[in-house]
Amino acid sequence: MIRKNRLNRIYLIAFFLLSLGAITFFVLRALENNIDLYLTPTEVKAQQIQELEDFKLGGMVKENSVEMLEELNVSFVVTDFENEISVIYKGVLPNLFKENSGVVASGFLEENKFIAYEILAKHDENYMPVKLEVSD
Repeated sequence: MIRKNRLNRIYLIAFFLLSLGAITFFVLRALENNIDLYLTPTEVKAQQIQELEDFKLGGMVKENSVEMLEELNVSFVVTDFENEISVIYKGVLPNLFKENSGVVASGFLEENKFIAYEILAKHDENYMPVKLEVSD
């Protein structure tokens, strides 16, 4: 026979463990929906992504690859220094977009070209807004 105070302690520990498990489950579910990862060109080629499947492509803009096409169309190559994917984007590019800088493009593959509908330019940790720069 288990004494009443010992039984209450077992119930309390079981309730605590179940609550901790439920909290962990809900936190991980919330993070799963909010994590927004991107794939590099090497990962895209390794995973054999289906055409017209939306995903984010990340990497560096290859030097001398940016071409301004008609209207607002822009073509450039994203590389991870192992593989490359050609990207076509129609729209205004972000101010930080330039060659040899990081970029994340949202879109889909079509005929071995990545058709982007959103471009996010990344900057390095040494970035300083233009207005705050001090010239000596």
